Amino acid sequence: MAFRSRLLSYTCSDAYSFRNGYPLSTYIETLIITVEACGVLLLVAHFQRRLDAAFAGLALSYLSAATWALSAAPPEAIALGQTAATALNTCALLPQIAQNAARRSPGGFSPVTAGLACAGCAIRLFTTVELAGSDPLLLAGFAAGLAVNAALLSQIVYYGAVVEGRPLLLVLAADFVAPAEKVPTSPSERALMRASELEALEEASSEADLPSPHKRSPGR
Repeated sequence: MAFRSRLLSYTCSDAYSFRNGYPLSTYIETLIITVEACGVLLLVAHFQRRLDAAFAGLALSYLSAATWALSAAPPEAIALGQTAATALNTCALLPQIAQNAARRSPGGFSPVTAGLACAGCAIRLFTTVELAGSDPLLLAGFAAGLAVNAALLSQIVYYGAVVEGRPLLLVLAADFVAPAEKVPTSPSERALMRASELEALEEASSEADLPSPHKRSPGR
């Protein structure tokens, strides 16, 4: 379902830029991602053995809608599709941001992905102004993407470096470094860890005091 939603949003963005006659360089990455999403959906359907009549019907419906959007759809419909794509792509990260805030944790989200997304949206804001005539819908979409990814990156840095007390470089390199074992910080966590250690020691001592069934008694 997630890849289908992404495919639809990327297709709407492609159609909007194409129908407005913007240079291919202003939306080439979205076009590439659209093709990748099609390939992923095809592979998933293949390995899940769902290349049936229902899948063929959905694929035909998608191709028909994409052809209509690229050739005959009215400008109002194209603009509505671009608006829906912006809302979908922006709202996709809101649950992750809310979850991080509730758990006060980076949430395992990639800082590299968030950083590259911020850089990409910032670059696209510049290219939209220079090459697409400051299109308001495109500017709004890239600005919203920059805002949510910057918020996510800020959470990763704050919760990782300030709340969890990890070095900033280690937080930013989380994609390349294995996660370290969590060190208890609160008194309750330290007490629980100490109780677990004492219990393990008692079990080890009791096992050491038990006579071995293979040990022979003296004189035999």
